Formats: sequence, structure tokens, C-alpha cells
Amino acid sequence: MALVSTDLHESAPEEATLTSQQFQAYNKLVGILYACLHDSRGFQPFFDAFQSHFKALQGGILGVSDNPQRLVYGWTFGYPEGFEQWYINSDLPERDEALTRFRHLPPRQFDSFLRGDESQTILDMLNPESRAWAEAVGMGDSAGMLVTRQADTNVVFMANRHKDFGPYSELEILQMNLLAPHIENAITLHFKLYQSSSDNESLAMALDHVNKPMIVFNALATIAQANQAARTLIDNSQSLQISASHRLTSSDDKLSRQLADAITTNLVNANQGRADTQTLFVENRDERIAICLTPLQSERAEHNGLLAELFNYRIDMTPDLGKLQSLFLCTPAEAAIAAELVHGLGATEVADKNGISVHTARQHIKNLLSKNGYRKQTELVAMLVKTLS
Repeated sequence: MALVSTDLHESAPEEATLTSQQFQAYNKLVGILYACLHDSRGFQPFFDAFQSHFKALQGGILGVSDNPQRLVYGWTFGYPEGFEQWYINSDLPERDEALTRFRHLPPRQFDSFLRGDESQTILDMLNPESRAWAEAVGMGDSAGMLVTRQADTNVVFMANRHKDFGPYSELEILQMNLLAPHIENAITLHFKLYQSSSDNESLAMALDHVNKPMIVFNALATIAQANQAARTLIDNSQSLQISASHRLTSSDDKLSRQLADAITTNLVNANQGRADTQTLFVENRDERIAICLTPLQSERAEHNGLLAELFNYRIDMTPDLGKLQSLFLCTPAEAAIAAELVHGLGATEVADKNGISVHTARQHIKNLLSKNGYRKQTELVAMLVKTLS
């Protein structure tokens, strides 16, 4: 099936024309899309309308890097809780056939896997990892387009569909292609509105009044502001650097990926109303930097972002166990475990180092969490780092 032109002035093929009612539905979708530019929920109202109209299962607007193919940022709908975090931190993005297919399309041109052919199944077109997940959620088809390319990022719109509704039809792809230029316009305007509405000057002044190194990332995972303390730390770092595209990266590819995945995960958390803190540990020779990431949530979705606090400390630092007991209301044994957590060790490593069982180590960590009101170990580690650095 040849893809249909997105030009409204060109006539559609005879076998795929819209009725008056379908044009009304199309006009409604366009109106909802542009209204999202002034909606505190961002693109969620359009996602809801698109999902209902096209019987979509899940999807979203995704920023995707080229080499390697990774998720940089995204606004999503319909995925089960926790999926985005699992997906970002897995190897699946690099082998995701849908992302690969859609980011290589000409801009503003929708395509689907099955192209209306009910004799095929999308499962036959996917690799084993993708197939297992697609089969588990009942995916029947996937449609998407390349919205635009911006610097080092491809912006993709995609929508999966449950098998119970059959493949996307030629008529539905036509309707999506009519929407395509409007989706591009809305997303481009959204980016420009975000960049112009961010109070960067005030933010820079505020950050520079803080002596600790701090970086604020915007919703596109680029650095909105970094105070002088952060820039000085990075300039002197053996591991960290700020790229020409204003991203926090490293000369070490593995660390660059860990940074990118952690930043993306926390931005997704911010968009979904979660404020879980995460701590990354950067270690290179005698350098050790802890990076505490906290999602920043705003009344307007486009103002969501991420705060990174950087702590530079000696690799041989020995935490004061008495101070830990006092500050974290813990026993000597629990303080000893906390002292290991501040170095980025997990329960298994802590157990091995202290000659105790993994069960005992986990119980001590559980006690530390409950005594200090934390739900997750990542939150406890972040507070330990901030307190002792």
C-alpha cells in the first residue's frame, strides 16, 4: 500500500476518502492538539483523544538518539506502570524495530507494520525480545512517523494497537497523515514555547547563590542551567563533560549511557507525577562523584525537569559511624551497612564485604528505610550522600 500524501489540497485515493463525520472527528483532533499548547497537562488530552479515535493501545512522543538508538525523552500513554523505566534501562531500545522503522521514514509520513493486511501478524516481524513483550500485551499492529529531526535527536510519534481491533486500515493511516503536519507544528511550537517560557536568567541567578554543584535539565534532557560550582567540577573532572548539544555526557561510552538512561528515567517519572530520587556513582582512578537526580514537577507539563546535585568526595572516605547512628536513628550494625551504601554498594556486595548473609543485609536496609521514612533504597542513598559529602 502506498502511503497517502499529507497535503490537504491533494485528493485522496478513491478507496480511502473521509466522510463528513470523519472530517468532523479529524477537525476535533486538530483542535485538541493545538489546545494542548496551553494545557497544564501537556499532550495528554490529545493522547486520550487519539487513543479513543484510533483504538490505540499505547504510544507517545519519543526523542530517540541515532547511534546507539536510545530513548532520550518522551511523553507516553497507555503503558503499564513501571514499563518506561524498565524499557529505558534495558537493551530493547537499540533493537526496537518500531523505533528503527519510524525514525527512518520521511518526516510527517505515517506508516504501519501491517498496512491493513489482516493475513499477517506483527509478531512475525519482531525479534524475540520485542515479540515476547508484544505478545504479552496483545499487540496487533503499530503505526508511527518521524515528526522531525532536532540536532542529535529524532522525534518520533508512535501508537501501538491491540490485536482485537485488527491492523490499522488504509483509511486510518490516511487520517493520521492528515494529522501529521499538525502534530509536527504542535510539537515544534511546544519546544519553542518551553524554551522561551523558561525563566533561565532567574534560574541561573538562583543556582549561583548555591555553593554546591547543581544542574537543572529541561524536559528534553538538555541542560537548562548549571551553576558555576557544577561547571568548575565538570571542567576538572576526568569523567564528566558537557556536550555541544548541552547534554551531560562522559568520554566513557558506558558511563554516558548510564547518565542518559538515568536522566531519561527521571524525566519520565516527572511527567508521570513520580518524584523518586536516584543516585549515580562516577568512579575513575582517585575521582569519585555522586550524582543525585530528583524529578522536578510543575503545574505545566512542559516545565517539568530534573535537578542534579553533584558531590565530589575522596574515594577512600570513611563515614563517621557515630554521626550516622545519630542522624539516621540506627544501631551500630545498621550504621555500618549505611556506610557501605554511601559508596554505591548493593545488598549482595554489602553482605560479602561484611561477612553477613544477603538476608541480614537486606533486613538492615529495610530497618534504615522504615526508621527514616523512606520508601526506596535510592532515596536513602541520596540522603546519605548529601549528609556525608
